[in-house]
Amino acid sequence: MTATTNQPLYGGWRRSRSMGIWSLNTPQTVIAMGAMLTPILLLVVGGSPSTLVVTGPLALVVIVLTVVQRHGMPLMSYAVGRARWSWAHMRGETSYRSVFLPAPECLDLPGMAAPTKLVRAESPDGGRAGLVWNQRTGSMTAALLLNPAGSLLSSASTVRAHVSAYGDVLARLADEEGVQGASVTLQITPFSGAALSDHVQGRLDPGAPKLARQTITELVDRAPRASASLTAWMSLVIDPATSPQRPKGPAEAAAVTLGALDAVDLGGAGVTVLRRATDLDIKRLVRGAFVPADRDAPASQYEDLVWHEVGPVAAEDDWDSYQHDGYRSVSYVLREAPRKLVTYDVLLKLLAPGQFTRRVTLAYRVLPTEEAQSVVEREVNANEAREEYRQRTKRTSTRRERVDKDRAERTAEEEALGAGMVQWSLYVTTTVADPADLGAARREIDKAARGAGGLRLRPAFGGQAAAMVVGLPVGIHPLL
Repeated sequence: MTATTNQPLYGGWRRSRSMGIWSLNTPQTVIAMGAMLTPILLLVVGGSPSTLVVTGPLALVVIVLTVVQRHGMPLMSYAVGRARWSWAHMRGETSYRSVFLPAPECLDLPGMAAPTKLVRAESPDGGRAGLVWNQRTGSMTAALLLNPAGSLLSSASTVRAHVSAYGDVLARLADEEGVQGASVTLQITPFSGAALSDHVQGRLDPGAPKLARQTITELVDRAPRASASLTAWMSLVIDPATSPQRPKGPAEAAAVTLGALDAVDLGGAGVTVLRRATDLDIKRLVRGAFVPADRDAPASQYEDLVWHEVGPVAAEDDWDSYQHDGYRSVSYVLREAPRKLVTYDVLLKLLAPGQFTRRVTLAYRVLPTEEAQSVVEREVNANEAREEYRQRTKRTSTRRERVDKDRAERTAEEEALGAGMVQWSLYVTTTVADPADLGAARREIDKAARGAGGLRLRPAFGGQAAAMVVGLPVGIHPLL
C-alpha cells in the first residue's frame, strides 16, 4: 500500500504465482514439459518413428491448451471445467427441484449450501443472533449488519485513517483463534421513486394547511424518480474446533463464534455496526437473494419459515447464468486487480445504483503469521527461479515481470517487519426478473468494472450457483 501526501493512493496487489517457466505456474509447466517429452520417450523405449504422427499432434494440442489463455485462465482449465459441467448437466446434477427430492434432501438448500443449518443463539446479555452451521466442515458463520458512512466529502486524512483502521481490523483477525475467513457484502437494490409518491399521497391530511400540502407535493415531485437501498453486512467463518476453548458441544461452539464476532471493532473504519444478524435477518438476506420480491416481506412471514424454505423451489445452474424461481442471476469473479495505484473510491462505480439488483462481495482470508512467512518466501523463491531460467535461456525479462518481482520482494519485506498478509477476491452478482434484461444487466456490470480503475472480472463459468451463495452469510468461502 502506498499513500501520497495529498491524495491517498493504494495498490501493489499481485496474484500468487508458483515456480514455472515463462508465465506458467508449476502444474502448467509440468503438463507442458510432459507433453513435449512423452513422444520422445515413447520413441526411445522402442516405438517406431510412425508413432510421432499420432503422439506429435496430441502433444501439440496439450501444449496449446496449457499455454494459451481465455478469460484469464488456461484453455485446459476452461475445457476441463466445461466437460465437468456438461457431465453434471447430463446427469441432472445442475437442476434442483425441492418438491421432487426425497427425504432428507428435500430439507436442504441447493448446491454448496446443502450441508448448512440455521441455528438461533441467545447470548448471556439477552441478545439474539443467527448462526449458520456447516454440518460437513463443522464451521459456523455469523454476521454483523452494517451501515457504511459516506466518505466522498471527507478529507484525505480522514480517508487515510479509515483505510488504516480497516487494515488493522483485518490484521487482528489473524490473531483471533478459529477465524478462517471474512467477507464484506454490499447489496444495492434499485426501486422506483413512485413508491415515495404513493407513500406520501396516502398520508396527506386533507385538513392540513394549504402551504404545507403544496410544499410536500413539490418536494415529492422534485425527488429523484429512481433511487436505491443499500444493505451491508460482514460475515465471519469460524471453526470452533481450532479455538483454545475446545468446545464440547453446539452450545459452546456457538459461544466461541459469538465471542469472535464481538471482538471485531469497526468503529474507526468509517462504518457503524447496527447489530448482530439474527436468524430472521439471515433468512431475509438469503430469501431476498433467491426471490427478490420477498425481500421486504413482514417479519411474521419469516418467523414461520424453516431453513430450506428460504431457498428456491426450483433452480437451474446453467454454464453462464443461474435460474431460480423465475429470476436469473449472473455472477462474476475477479480476474485481475488494478495494476496501477488507485484512490479509495475505486469501487464507487461498481457500488453505484444501477437498473438491476447488484451484490458485491469482498472475500478475505487473513494468513496466520507462520503461514504468511512461508507464502512470501515461496513467492520470492519462485521469482528467483524464473529469473535464473531467463538468464540461462538468455531471455530478457519484460517490464511486467520486473514489476511483479519488485512487488513480491516488497511484500516479503513488509511481512518481515510485522505486516499482516491477506488473500482476497471479489465477487459480483446481478439479478433480473425478465430474462430479456439479462444482456443489459451484463453490460451494466461490464461498464461499472471498466470504470473501477482497471478492475477486470470474468463470468463464473460453470459455477454460477456457487458464486451466487458466496455473497450470502451462509459460510461458503472460496478462499478456504
